[in-house]
Amino acid sequence: MLEKLKKNSLKSRLPIIIIMLIVAVGLLVYFGPDFITWAKGPVVFEELSIDEIDDQYVTMTFELTFGTFATEVTTTTRNGAKVSERDSMQYHAVLVGGLDRYMYTDESMYWEFVGLAVPSRYFDTTEIIDKNSDEFFETYDLRALDTTMQVTGQILPMDEKMLRYYKSFFRSADYTDAEFEAYCAPYYIKVGSLSRGSIEIVLLMNAVAVLLILGAVFMLVKALTGGYQRKLIKTLKAQGDMELERADVDFSSAFEPTKGIKIGRSYLFDCTSAKTKVIPLRQIAWAYTHQTNHQKYGRTVSTTYNSMIYTEDKKLHQLVIPSKAICDQIMDDLSKKCPAGIFGYSDQLKQMFNKNYDEFTRLRRQKEAEMNQTQGFNSAYADPNQDPFNNNPYQNI
Repeated sequence: MLEKLKKNSLKSRLPIIIIMLIVAVGLLVYFGPDFITWAKGPVVFEELSIDEIDDQYVTMTFELTFGTFATEVTTTTRNGAKVSERDSMQYHAVLVGGLDRYMYTDESMYWEFVGLAVPSRYFDTTEIIDKNSDEFFETYDLRALDTTMQVTGQILPMDEKMLRYYKSFFRSADYTDAEFEAYCAPYYIKVGSLSRGSIEIVLLMNAVAVLLILGAVFMLVKALTGGYQRKLIKTLKAQGDMELERADVDFSSAFEPTKGIKIGRSYLFDCTSAKTKVIPLRQIAWAYTHQTNHQKYGRTVSTTYNSMIYTEDKKLHQLVIPSKAICDQIMDDLSKKCPAGIFGYSDQLKQMFNKNYDEFTRLRRQKEAEMNQTQGFNSAYADPNQDPFNNNPYQNI
């Protein structure tokens, strides 16, 4: 029995395990290289030449801007109408290698530039840096640059639209096309981001991938080692030392009205999911069929059935059944094997079960005694209309 149940658990869990592994591999393939880049740490931007900046993950001290060549605007709309708009990203032209490279050298050097994309959360600081930069270009006094910001991000190639703004900015500063090609690198540092997204997103997606892999491995190991049957084994062993062996025999000869549901002489086995559930038949207190009509535009489009089984501890075990006929089979088989069980639904039974369980238990014992005497079913009530057993076993919603 246990080996069959292990195989059933593995079969049940295998699709989700495969899906989890596929998603995890996809996330690692897409975001993994960025995670490796982040794990290696950034290089110092000021130590790179213009020929070395492509695709680098860098940290730089932002203290001087040659100007803002583009601003990204985020627009909020409602019902197709613009509600508001705000600046969400600024694109600055900054010096490759930092200012010190050009100020503290005896050689005559042309200033070389690259873009810097700064998110809106830093705008208060960039506004100060922008003012300081204007003052610096008037006096070339380094004391004007008294505000700095340490930023980290990936150097990415500019897209066509950004490059157009970038080139237009330097043309307005009287750069020729040749000078632009020579001294203005078509790249930008995206602050707080890697090539596939923000640093936070990259780390989150890699963490999700790892969790998916661990979850898939956990479910696989649990299925192969019988972990989904531990509660079943514990329940059976609590019934006695030999109960597991009895259940094994019961499982082998059990009636299977529908796939995954097996009813033996002593137990009902629910194998419809990876976690196997077992219900001792002698503990069934009340069972009935619950019918749900699913409606759309006032018309019933489908109907589902559930076998509702309450045990003596008032715990509900709900079985999803494909048809009314199979529900009838289950109720019929259980009624024959559970002399102390009440079968069928009525509001009277429901009220008694919920509010007067002692009376419900008395009714069960009475039914069991009658069945033991007559081997059939005779109501204790003279009036069939007051008989809680003489009710439609189906509850419609």
